[in-house]
Amino acid sequence: MELIVLVIKQAKFLDEILTGFVDIGIRGATVVGGRGMGQVLSSDVPIFASLKDMLPGLDFDTHMVFSVADREQVEKAMALVKEVCGDCDEDGIGVLFTLPVGRFMPIKG
Repeated sequence: MELIVLVIKQAKFLDEILTGFVDIGIRGATVVGGRGMGQVLSSDVPIFASLKDMLPGLDFDTHMVFSVADREQVEKAMALVKEVCGDCDEDGIGVLFTLPVGRFMPIKG
């Protein structure tokens, strides 16, 4: 088992990626909104901070997706993200990496 960590700055890809995850058998993921370093640093510059105040709904510029998957699903997920996002060398889209999961226990209520 591996933990998939997807950090994606362009939210327009998020729905297609999550739907694709379901199609390849990844049934659960947690999506967390966040702010990238650039957004945090630009909030210290007065002109950018005042522009942000005029544009509601821009609190999070980055979305992080976390999911535990087996090796086969990880390979499919990586191919899916590349297909959806296109050129992975383009700056500003995001990053996907995995971490090994030593133990896993689903908690059902």
